[in-house]
Amino acid sequence: MIRGVPGLHLAAIVQRSGTEAAEKYPDIRIVRSLDELLSMAEIRLVVIATPNETHYPFARQCLAAGRDVVVDKPFTTTLEEAVSLVQFAKDANRLLTVYQNRRYDGDFQALFESLSQTESWAASSIRTSYDRFRRTQARRLA
Repeated sequence: MIRGVPGLHLAAIVQRSGTEAAEKYPDIRIVRSLDELLSMAEIRLVVIATPNETHYPFARQCLAAGRDVVVDKPFTTTLEEAVSLVQFAKDANRLLTVYQNRRYDGDFQALFESLSQTESWAASSIRTSYDRFRRTQARRLA
């Protein structure tokens, strides 16, 4: 996604172990820790797409290091973490936002198309969902 946005440059990927990132992106620097990434002065924006429970501490560490941050959903695992992180970003005068890719999914696009073709729309609610694999679900199913 980063390479598809004009003005953004993918500078580095954190992959703690393995070689998949280096194989897929041979022209990109692969680092083994967030600390190593944050030691790179040219990094101005960090995208956090890690396990949910790491979103808050990683985002806070990046903000504290003077970086702007985009966090994958869920933003944090608790409301308290979210409020704290937003305030921390404000105090540090850093950009902090949540990655919003769902608006490009088929169900959202169909809804937008439908709404654009009608003058008034009286639905009181819409329910949609998506599932994703989680290790805890796999253990319960086994």
